[in-house]
Amino acid sequence: MTVLNTETYPKIIQDFFLYDQSTSNGSAHWPVTLPFEYDNDKLLQEAKQLPYDNRNVQRCYVYGPEGCKDPGCDILTDHTTEYREQLDLEPYPHIKKFIQDANKIGPVTYLTFKKMAPRGYIMPHIDSECNPYKIYVPLTWPEGSCFKVFRQGKVDFTDLKPNIIATSDHMHSVVNDSDEHRIIFSFYVDWSSLGWSKLLGKI
Repeated sequence: MTVLNTETYPKIIQDFFLYDQSTSNGSAHWPVTLPFEYDNDKLLQEAKQLPYDNRNVQRCYVYGPEGCKDPGCDILTDHTTEYREQLDLEPYPHIKKFIQDANKIGPVTYLTFKKMAPRGYIMPHIDSECNPYKIYVPLTWPEGSCFKVFRQGKVDFTDLKPNIIATSDHMHSVVNDSDEHRIIFSFYVDWSSLGWSKLLGKI
């Protein structure tokens, strides 16, 4: 990706991508192979039809704690909490199946879709310490899109490969320096569960 040197982006974004030329040591983000199959194209088709909100980076809250409005990053894994669909997923069978398959590994505690417009960006930030890792699944990744972790380089979403990112420990920022919308979804899980602990490499 070229250096962001246009007036499109705030100076903090330009500086974040210009001055930090670090590379990853593998501790802050890494690609992951989910142990079930899913159809990226069909997920994308359904994702385009979701009822997004009107934030700068549009979101659609799909799955999370029962009786709770979108908690965003501020979410705790509580073994007494029930997690459920936050909208009717019958019109979105591939999204529904993805969640069902992921829950077979261990509890999924939160899942949201995000649509970033061309020239969109997310300011550098650190997520809540409530959950150490988040799994990101890109459905599109236009040339010019970049997810950068401070002092840990760029996240490799080549070939739309999912990644685990330690968003609670590392400052990160995202830009979509392209002419296309970027669509991705991310989710939290109960990392203490056997299946997700194994995937994380803790067992």
